Amino acid sequence: MIARTDTSLHDDLTFLRALAEAGRDAPLTSGPYFLSAGLLFGLASFAAWPVATGRTGLPPQAQLWVWLAAMVVYLPVVWFLNRAQPGRPGSVALVNRAVGMMWSGLGTGIGVMFLAGIILAWRCGTPIVWAMFPSLILAIYGAGWSATAVISGQAWLRVVAAGAFAGALAVAAAIDSAAILLLYGLLILLLVALPGWVLLRREGRAA
Repeated sequence: MIARTDTSLHDDLTFLRALAEAGRDAPLTSGPYFLSAGLLFGLASFAAWPVATGRTGLPPQAQLWVWLAAMVVYLPVVWFLNRAQPGRPGSVALVNRAVGMMWSGLGTGIGVMFLAGIILAWRCGTPIVWAMFPSLILAIYGAGWSATAVISGQAWLRVVAAGAFAGALAVAAAIDSAAILLLYGLLILLLVALPGWVLLRREGRAA
């Protein structure tokens, strides 16, 4: 049992190392996804803030529609990017396929958590279940950036991952502040949209 576990761990590390070596000369092609997601959901957080604080005259629960609208808008964006992906240089590289599958899984997990939050808020009769959601999202991004840094060999993404983990704690500490959605929106822009823009620029230079 122990020998099998050690072998499995060694195989996993060997696989990650092979991915890093295979992607050494291939630019990451996921920049447009991060740029569009960061801009859309960062701005959605800013739009949800006046609703949550009662500045629009709507009930605070109405901010849920802001997030639902952002998710609905993002779906065709992803469809368009997926259609354009095969023709981009490096898109078939093993590193991009691995990174794409990993982030696709994380994105699906975020979507399922969002729907679970709706169900929990409805069943429990309280919106308090959403209190952890911003921190969870940032923690997931931190984990995703960490894995992307290992797979691609791009060390600067470790800094982005550390920022996401720190952001998750900062958002949790600001839970009693009316500005929490502003903070969260800013962090999404800095830790999702900005790295996406950097990856897009690097891809353009490599091409």
